[in-house]
Amino acid sequence: MPTRKEILEMLAQGQIDVTRATEMLNEASATPPPPPPAPEPAAEPAAPAPAVEPAPPVAPEPRSDSWSGPRWLHIHVSELDTGRSRVRVNVPLGLVNFGLRVGARFTDEVDSDMMNDVLRALDGQEFSGTLVEVEDLDDNEHVHIFVD
Repeated sequence: MPTRKEILEMLAQGQIDVTRATEMLNEASATPPPPPPAPEPAAEPAAPAPAVEPAPPVAPEPRSDSWSGPRWLHIHVSELDTGRSRVRVNVPLGLVNFGLRVGARFTDEVDSDMMNDVLRALDGQEFSGTLVEVEDLDDNEHVHIFVD
């Protein structure tokens, strides 16, 4: 009796049709598989393994990123009338923090006090929920920026 794999290969090669393959697969599943070969007796009994004391359990170290606060900055832009999504951007807060720090070094247009406040808020995870929600009637857009 051919195996399932052999039956499927015969079907793929066009040697049998779907009806015959179905019949053969049903027959193959109806017959019990052959018993596994009996294990060969060992020539000599193996010496028992030396007893090894299990290592004491080690408590996992707390991860610095295991806090349960906000972790993502979401920027969603959708159409006002239909609600259809135009843009969806989800950025890890760590990456936002990094980008702000790097970007602040390359421009003098950003107020340093404001930038420090934003970075402090990101570091302290002081905020969650909606940051900005804007409806632009002229462009028919709804912009929602939030953290969760």
